Amino acid sequence: MNKEHKTEYVTVYKAQGKLDAESIKGFLEAQGIPALLDANALGQIYGLTVGDLGEVGVMVPEADRDRARELLMAVENGEFENEVLLGAPLTLIPGKEDDLAEGLQAEKGQRKRVLFLCTHNSNRSQIAEAVVNHDLVRDWVAFSAGSEPSGFIHPMTLDVIAKAGIDFAGYSKSVDTFEDQEFDVVVTLCDSAREHCPVWLKKGKIIHLGFADPALFEGTDEQKYPAFKETFEAIRATVVRYLEDYDEATS
Repeated sequence: MNKEHKTEYVTVYKAQGKLDAESIKGFLEAQGIPALLDANALGQIYGLTVGDLGEVGVMVPEADRDRARELLMAVENGEFENEVLLGAPLTLIPGKEDDLAEGLQAEKGQRKRVLFLCTHNSNRSQIAEAVVNHDLVRDWVAFSAGSEPSGFIHPMTLDVIAKAGIDFAGYSKSVDTFEDQEFDVVVTLCDSAREHCPVWLKKGKIIHLGFADPALFEGTDEQKYPAFKETFEAIRATVVRYLEDYDEATS
């Protein structure tokens, strides 16, 4: 085959053995996404990792990576009633697999769930989701949504997350995506989200931690960037501390 036309495959999922991997492979193929199995645990990990590390990876063409990841997240969120993903999904940073391997089985299925809400799900809630899934991955799994989602993440938001050493590939989505799901904590990050928090989300604890929207800062891109960086640092410090304190109070 001509090398120029060779399809590059990337790993989007780690399963507990070949049987589980085959089920995920079949699900993706049913959605029109070609999939392969790769038992190489050292391969590049882009998306959701489930169960034992170093088992069987499910690979898709690089062009289908984001769509596959969205579908797997949708399954985990209960959007496909007949499909079940085993284990506890999390986002991994390439090179840190060994750091997470120890004790992962003991934590599987035991992590608390937190949902971050803001208006557009393009800045503050995305930062909070990325930070928690990086800093508190052993104890929490974070999600984010918007009351009026923009459909995109601000490039400067993605930049500050990446420069902090966090591997993140979120997307802007509506709070309705999580209807009928339960969370240990729901955190509103702007006044609008607090006012429009759906009643059906109010089964767990709801708190408000307000932060200014860095996208509203006026000026050139060079002048705006510090506002995004300051917002990132403020959210990281406040949210991580709150969830750590929550763990201590409920343990």
